[in-house]
Amino acid sequence: MSIPLIFKRIAALACLVLLAGPALAQGGPPMVTDDPGTPGDGHWEINLGAIQSRTHGRREFAAPDADMNYGWGDAVQIKVDIPWVTAWEDGTGARSDVGAGDFGVKWRFVDEEKAGVSLSTYPQYTRNLLSSSSRRGVTSPGSSFFLPFEMSADVGSGYSVAAELGRNFVDAAGAKNQWVAGFVLARDCAEGVECMGEIHQTQAQGTHQTLLNFGVHWKLKDSMTLLAAAGREFGTRNDEQLHSLVYVGLQFAR
Repeated sequence: MSIPLIFKRIAALACLVLLAGPALAQGGPPMVTDDPGTPGDGHWEINLGAIQSRTHGRREFAAPDADMNYGWGDAVQIKVDIPWVTAWEDGTGARSDVGAGDFGVKWRFVDEEKAGVSLSTYPQYTRNLLSSSSRRGVTSPGSSFFLPFEMSADVGSGYSVAAELGRNFVDAAGAKNQWVAGFVLARDCAEGVECMGEIHQTQAQGTHQTLLNFGVHWKLKDSMTLLAAAGREFGTRNDEQLHSLVYVGLQFAR
């Protein structure tokens, strides 16, 4: 399957950005698009979030969403993300269970200190931890393997960017593999506050969705940052399309 035109354009834009200056990571929670940044050797980065999403006839609330990251060396990050999910569907009550676990390893193979830009790959495997979660309709059955590449750079005038492009291989009945691409533009908008805008595109055979997302990093102290974002998807109308996506959480670094 060839890469869709919109992803080729995003990749081309990312290549142009590489020439602009040194890297500065700006993706990751509360954005969907990730970046090449890692916590650093022996350091932890833990994001405790509450995520509300609404689709046609269904509402989900993941809280807490525990996104735990550990730096194994300066260029490698190990990730485990496990949420507790409560789901509501039209005509039914709330159902709660452990959500799908996301396990990943990020490797930054080009570093800003040597090349003036950061590049990474971030393979991630997602699957249900409990069979009861899909049996009760809290999560979807099956699993997925996401293979993306990320970059980040400072483009001058106080702006920085992160971009991601990858392929999501979905192992579930009736599901299709997806191309995924994202782009984040960020800038300091007040002392200790960074404002971000994101375009995130998902495309499978016959369908496409574009998420427009806006968020902030508000540094409360050296080891704690407030994370918040809100967005909505546009594209092919289907039951999976996000009518709204809201993320609120705290990031702890040590």
